[in-house]
Amino acid sequence: MKKFIVFVMLLLPVAGLHAEKFVWDLSPDERIEMVKTARIKYYINSRLSRIYDERNIIDLTCVDKSDRLNRVHGVFSVHEKDHNENTFKQSGKFLVDFLIEPQGRFVVKKTDYMPNLRHIPTFPSRELKINDSWKADAELVLDNFSRPFKLTFPVQYTFERVEKEKDLDIGVINYNYSINTDMSKVNLPGDFPVRIMGENKGVIYWDLTNNRPKDIKDLYKIIFIFRSGRRSLSGVEFHMDISTINSFYKNYTPKEKETARDELKKEIPKGMDVDVDKRGLVVTMGDLLFDFDSSEIRNDTRSKLNQIGEILKKKYPDREIIIEGHTDNVGSKTYNYKLSERRARSVSELLKSKLGHDKFSYRGFGQEKPLADNSTKDGRRKNRRVEIIIKLN
Repeated sequence: MKKFIVFVMLLLPVAGLHAEKFVWDLSPDERIEMVKTARIKYYINSRLSRIYDERNIIDLTCVDKSDRLNRVHGVFSVHEKDHNENTFKQSGKFLVDFLIEPQGRFVVKKTDYMPNLRHIPTFPSRELKINDSWKADAELVLDNFSRPFKLTFPVQYTFERVEKEKDLDIGVINYNYSINTDMSKVNLPGDFPVRIMGENKGVIYWDLTNNRPKDIKDLYKIIFIFRSGRRSLSGVEFHMDISTINSFYKNYTPKEKETARDELKKEIPKGMDVDVDKRGLVVTMGDLLFDFDSSEIRNDTRSKLNQIGEILKKKYPDREIIIEGHTDNVGSKTYNYKLSERRARSVSELLKSKLGHDKFSYRGFGQEKPLADNSTKDGRRKNRRVEIIIKLN
């Protein structure tokens, strides 16, 4: 399941309010980074089965705009970790281009399933006063079964107040919706539920000064009822406490990326390299970080990683960091994948402790992405590596 969450802010009320106009207004080349983090309680037949954390990082870059539409390029990455683990494992990434209308409705191709939650919030075209309420339909695309399907449901909104945060006016909107869909009489594949029920109570903090989303918080629950026999039913439930924190960036130009690469090269320890590709700045470390067949960071290289951590904290304190592990082709694909994942996780946990934020994730690729020829000793040495990716766009 891919879900969503919010951040509680201490804000001051604004006196003497008048009507406000709520719209989306993005600038070309501007990027919204939406970090949605959920603490999930998973129940089977009303019994708690698992507690874990899920994170979606959604990057929306405005590539074009008009008075009617904001055209965005979206990158959706999905992450997961057990509630007692330190860093998220990246489990998937999706690229989608779509449109956002000024009032908040999304225009998405029928063949695209992300974003899976759409049109929240949707605003009326009129100006709104405190305590004004309105309704608008939203959509949820579920792709957890043999084929995707879409639920449509009404959402109730109320404009509660305006608060002051530094030099920003923040509109506070309470919203809620419920889902109760009987699917038992529809001709659907056998793995589909016969009923879906859910509810959400949320608060949206909208930046009225710049016409864009600030943060959101949600308490969300969804229940799937399945046939488990001719006359019996079973249910699974997801209870989520979700926090969405939005940040805005200007994407780096190709020249700015090259400059950032050259500057970082001057600071990193010897034996490491820096390059730039579509992922961002990439710091490459060879296999000297680890002993043979081990994911424990060697004591003699730990200081180099500590130094990298200090550099990242100074130069890129708010940027998402992704750690990728790679191996040569000696051994089985399954073994190499697991080893690369453990090594990437070790590096991510060490660096996260240095930076003071948790926009960290790791991923292992095993032998899938060699840099050099695995038939030579030197090629295999180059392929055994860990890459630290600093996301710039």
